[in-house]
Amino acid sequence: MSGKSFVKGALVLSAAGILAKCLGALYRIPFGYIASEECLALYTMVYPIYNLLLALSTAGIPLAISKLVAEYEEQGKSGMSMRILKLSLLVLSAVGILVGVFIFVNADWLAANVFPDDRVAWSLRLIAPAMVFSCMQAVFRGYFQGLQEMVPTAVSQITEQFVRVGVIFVALFALMPYGDTVVAAGANAGASIGGCAAFLLMLTIFVHHRKKRGNKIAEQQDEPVSNSQVIGKVLALAIPISIGSLVLPIMQSIDSLLVVPRLEAGGMSHTEAMAWFAYLGGCVQPVLNLPFMLTTAIAASLVPNISEAQAMGQKEKVTNTFANAMQLAILIVLPAAVGLMTLAYPIIELLYPTKPDAGLPMFWSAAVVLMVGIYQISAGTLQGMGKAMVPMYSLLLGAAIKIILTYTMTAMPVLRVRGAALASVIGFAVAAGNNVCQVSRKIGWNWLSTRYHVVKPVISVAAMAVLVLGSYYGLYALLGSNGLAVLLSILIGGCAYFAVLLAIGGVSLEIIRKVPKVGNKLAALLLKLNLVRE
Repeated sequence: MSGKSFVKGALVLSAAGILAKCLGALYRIPFGYIASEECLALYTMVYPIYNLLLALSTAGIPLAISKLVAEYEEQGKSGMSMRILKLSLLVLSAVGILVGVFIFVNADWLAANVFPDDRVAWSLRLIAPAMVFSCMQAVFRGYFQGLQEMVPTAVSQITEQFVRVGVIFVALFALMPYGDTVVAAGANAGASIGGCAAFLLMLTIFVHHRKKRGNKIAEQQDEPVSNSQVIGKVLALAIPISIGSLVLPIMQSIDSLLVVPRLEAGGMSHTEAMAWFAYLGGCVQPVLNLPFMLTTAIAASLVPNISEAQAMGQKEKVTNTFANAMQLAILIVLPAAVGLMTLAYPIIELLYPTKPDAGLPMFWSAAVVLMVGIYQISAGTLQGMGKAMVPMYSLLLGAAIKIILTYTMTAMPVLRVRGAALASVIGFAVAAGNNVCQVSRKIGWNWLSTRYHVVKPVISVAAMAVLVLGSYYGLYALLGSNGLAVLLSILIGGCAYFAVLLAIGGVSLEIIRKVPKVGNKLAALLLKLNLVRE
């Protein structure tokens, strides 16, 4: 396959992934604005569990299948590629059906014994079929990616999210007269209907592909290996990746299971506890996820760069790449975290005017943005160094600490939801810290520059915070509009942050060029304006 077609395929897949993630993140803001606290809590409670099961069933499968299919296609053994597809589809369909049936049949028991509110039973039933469709989709996606055909995966991802989000809003408006339980269940059904639509699309594409390519697939291209050996190859590649991908959904699921009962243990009524959980998981989390689109892109680009440098024994390049990536991440997530903390209540009033109390967990959760950003960059570096299991161990350690702190601090009347938010911050801080220590054990600590990684970013962000607060209150008094005051003060704060950063020499041209999507254009503009030097 040509380098040009490879790059084109990667770009198609990346663009589709970004669009799908944007849809998956942004819809929750209007959903949280319209839905009641009870409805938002019931919907939010179930979804992390679905993500956990989904990761267990499908995370490593597309990658494992694509790797094996690509190898066999390179050897001209298209028959083996088809055999891998058929056997994987059989096994994964069985897994999906078993998990889906288990959830559907035991929904009442799970709702009563695992979740803090038994009204999630119907949400569990309606999300259960998504497991079947997701498992089957994973197989087809892996097969097509192995053939270096990225468009089917891209189209299916976008279709799944569009249909899912459409169903969520239809359910929100059409089912509202029937109560919060029914609305939440209908919204969670979006995962199943979206998954079904994407699977049918993938199946249609595959049938068309099979007709076009069928004559080229000969039986003699097969290998004399048993079916169990073929499945063993797939699972040997998929299981480590799946285990690694489980840990983040586990971190997200902890709040679903612990926050409400621990708030009740601290003296809250069930209704009040559900409302605070809705604010924490349904209102705050979607906003916190937005900066991660940039840090995820930076972390993904690190893996091949670090791998290449590592393979060539270029330790200095590994060190410089990590140092630059960490500096860039800090320059992005530190102002995001401080900005969300500084304007926590005004931002919540802008996005969720019916839920102003969500400003409290926003303030206490904002530092998660910084911790997760650092974790992502260090995890990408470790993966590039061939230490892919270390980030998993870090998150397991962070999850254990988060469980202990959520259980203890959330029940304290002086903390309550603040305790749940702080538990997340501390849990991710431990995970990020362990990652950074593990990287530094390999490459040394000379990557860390107190001046560029700490002092200059902190000076810039402190100036930004002061200007943001001053401009917000001044503009609000002048204009009488919270929305305009928030948007204008964010613009002023962003400009001030970048201006101070440039003035004190806190950012280099090399760092600016590494900003995903806009780095080169921004660097060219700054050079033209003589704000930085080559």
